[in-house]
Amino acid sequence: MTHVAINVEERLRATVRPETGEIPLFTYADPDVYRLELERIFGRVWLFVAHESELEEEGAFVVRQMGEQSVIVARGDDSEIRVFLNACRHRGMKLTCEDRGVASYWRCPYHGFTFANHGNFMGTPFERVAYPPDGLDRDRLRLVEARCDSYQGLIFATWDREGPSLQEYLGDMRWYLDIFAGRAEMELLGEAQRWVVPAAWRLPSENFASDAYHTATAHSFLARLGLVRGTDFGRAGYHVDAGGGHGLGMGVHDDDPGSYFPAELEDEYRSRLSDDQLALLHRIKNFHGNVFPNLSFLIPNFIPVDGRLVTGLMLRIWQPMGPDRLQAWSWFMVERSAPDWWKERGRRMYVQTFSSSGMFDQDDTEVWEAQTAVAVAARSRSDEVMLDYTMGLDAEPLRDFPGPGRVYDGKFSEAAGRSYYRTWLDLLLGEEERR
Repeated sequence: MTHVAINVEERLRATVRPETGEIPLFTYADPDVYRLELERIFGRVWLFVAHESELEEEGAFVVRQMGEQSVIVARGDDSEIRVFLNACRHRGMKLTCEDRGVASYWRCPYHGFTFANHGNFMGTPFERVAYPPDGLDRDRLRLVEARCDSYQGLIFATWDREGPSLQEYLGDMRWYLDIFAGRAEMELLGEAQRWVVPAAWRLPSENFASDAYHTATAHSFLARLGLVRGTDFGRAGYHVDAGGGHGLGMGVHDDDPGSYFPAELEDEYRSRLSDDQLALLHRIKNFHGNVFPNLSFLIPNFIPVDGRLVTGLMLRIWQPMGPDRLQAWSWFMVERSAPDWWKERGRRMYVQTFSSSGMFDQDDTEVWEAQTAVAVAARSRSDEVMLDYTMGLDAEPLRDFPGPGRVYDGKFSEAAGRSYYRTWLDLLLGEEERR
């Protein structure tokens, strides 16, 4: 372990106090903290890499990242989905620089080393001339493969061979992912929108996990435009600490307006959800959350598009590019069997609200950029600059909520944020429990 790593661990242990709601500002964009995050979070935990709807055809692949490492997510000719480090075993060149495609093999553009879409080394030009008579060791040259699994169509991967299963890692969050991603067979429509933000990756992640409080101020245009009934529209509902750093908030209707979802989908919802999950789905006004560390999801408020109330389901990852820089990947997700009007209007609503040009994202990214700029300023890196995460610190969780986790009445709470930072700190210090 390097001297720098020892110093930053000691600094974190001395200053980060999630249980009392005290998080030092320097942690947002500190280079030493970021190096630990790449190694001990992105190098170990389960990370979202793709959705099964992107890989329906044998040979289909997409290129994504785990931390800063490029990976290929591919459905092989044997129909199995695997995740490979996007690096040739000869000199480490990227095997493919395409974002997606369909291929039975990948050939390195540097020296021509060729690998099947299930990872085996196939050969290289002039192999019999350039190498010993017995040729190259094909088993030794197999592509480096990550551990891979999926839940409700969401594909995750990890480099940790000995850690918890994906089901264990998601824990209580699965109940809520069922409502978001599993209530029907879902698909991603169109390509991912991608844009770079000069902000630390953790800021939007914790925002989606825990922060409904900012909506009345950062997104005050909603009340001014008459899209919501008042500035406290973000309060009614539930705040959920799902454990393991996962968190979410659910806004619900105060009255009983009936379901805004298409009636054509009701039978599929009923076949996939429990009675409690279905009842909650029909009460949902908005739904936001984050699977630790950086997979966020959202059902925004239902708003009228061409005279019909719709919502646009968003799936997003906050891809780290450095201590003060991220790339947002954003997808529109929808029920595969939904009527065309729901898909078309929902996508328009998604683009209008949460996208690279969306009204909400323009507000949020400006804030995250400014937060990061403050964090990197020399005088703000002092351990004395402590940030307040005490909202809801003394609140008691509900005892009669049908879903798991620690659930609080009202969305104004930072309980999930404190849990987020407890998980984050334990991973950085190597003190997490293997479940």
